[in-house]
Amino acid sequence: MRYDVPLTAIAVALAAGIAHADVRPSRTTDPGFNPNTGQINPGHAPSPWSTTPVLPQDNRPPQQQARAALMMPDPVGVSSLGPQAAAPATIGAAASTTPATPPGPIGATLQTMPAKFSKRNDMLDHLPIMAWPLRLSDEQQRQIVQAVMADKAQAAPSADALKPAATLSFEQTRYMHPLPQQLSVIAGLQKLDFVKGKKKVLLVEPATRIVVDEIGS
Repeated sequence: MRYDVPLTAIAVALAAGIAHADVRPSRTTDPGFNPNTGQINPGHAPSPWSTTPVLPQDNRPPQQQARAALMMPDPVGVSSLGPQAAAPATIGAAASTTPATPPGPIGATLQTMPAKFSKRNDMLDHLPIMAWPLRLSDEQQRQIVQAVMADKAQAAPSADALKPAATLSFEQTRYMHPLPQQLSVIAGLQKLDFVKGKKKVLLVEPATRIVVDEIGS
């Protein structure tokens, strides 16, 4: 298929392109441009660093406190009556204005209660999701510590400085071992290894070398 384009139209388009190419940016529209070096910024002095105070990098709660908070029972409808609900008065007693349930949104449970109304949730909010502890009872923790400490594996260097969600160094990986067989009955431990410290046991995901949990001795 053939299209006939007038030569005059082509000439006009070329002339417009050449005219446009000759237009040079002014100093007001392109300050600081240096065609010899390619500089495109005006060369202002760098702004000073922010004076905002640096927040602590790790203000997480102790792992045992976080575990206890995570394992608290979760009654349904802990705030189902709302913050203004009052407990029913006993017979022969004056009407009570004491709230029957903790203040908070209507229908909120232990898990969904806003942190400003729940010390438990406020504590867990300061804990990285990857560092949330396993749901291990005191007896299960005792079994883990006894079995690992009875193992002849050596303690890894600087292991006590590691926290959940941290990654083992390649040097520390040499001290990673499968958990003793008797611990396989505990749910959640089947695919984990351990690293022994001087004062605690680290449970580690072997594929990623990430510390999943820590149990103090």
